[in-house]
Amino acid sequence: MKTLDQQLQEFRAQRGLAMPLSGMLVWALIGVLSFVLTPYQQVMAVFIGTGSIVYLAMAVSRLTGENISFKKKAERNFFETLFLSGVGMAFLVYAVTIPFFLENYLALPFAVAVQTGLMWLVYGVIVGAPVAMVHAIVRTAACTAAYVLAPPESFWLQPLIVVGCYAFSIPLLERRWRLEVAKQAATSTTQTPVLKAA
Repeated sequence: MKTLDQQLQEFRAQRGLAMPLSGMLVWALIGVLSFVLTPYQQVMAVFIGTGSIVYLAMAVSRLTGENISFKKKAERNFFETLFLSGVGMAFLVYAVTIPFFLENYLALPFAVAVQTGLMWLVYGVIVGAPVAMVHAIVRTAACTAAYVLAPPESFWLQPLIVVGCYAFSIPLLERRWRLEVAKQAATSTTQTPVLKAA
C-alpha cells in the first residue's frame, strides 16, 4: 500500500484541468442561453447544465490526458476520496438551494454558483494551490454582491462571474501542474539509490 505522501504526490501530479474547463464551458452556455430562454427553460438549463459538468469533464479529460472515471473505493487515491467528499459536501448544499429557489427562482443561479464553487477550497488545500482557494472566495463574494445588487440579472450575471473566475484560475492551475510535474521529475532524477547490505 502506498504511503499518504506518495498518494499526495500522485494527486498533485494530476493535471486538474478537465473539471474547471467543463465548468467554464457549461456556465458560459448557461449565460448565453439566458438571453433567449424562457424563465422555466433558464431554470432547467441551470439544473441540467451544472448537473452535467462532471460527465462533460469525463469526456474532456480524454483530451487533457487525465482520463477521469468513476473508480471503486479500493482503486481510489485517498486524496481523490477527500476531494470527492468536498464535491459531495457542495451537493448537500442543495438542501438550502432548493427551498431558496422555490421562494424565488432568480436565486437559483446565485445559489448554485456559490455552492459548486465551495469544492475549490478543498482542492486548493490538497494540491497546495492558493489560486483555487482564491477562486472559491472571490466567486462567493462576487456572486453574493451581484445577487444583492441585481437579482433580476442573475441568469446572465452569475454565469459571467463564474466564467471570469475560471478565466483567471485555469491558466494558474495549469502553471501549478507544470511546476509540480517538473519538481517531481527533478526529485526522481536527483535521488540516489540506496544500497542494501548483503
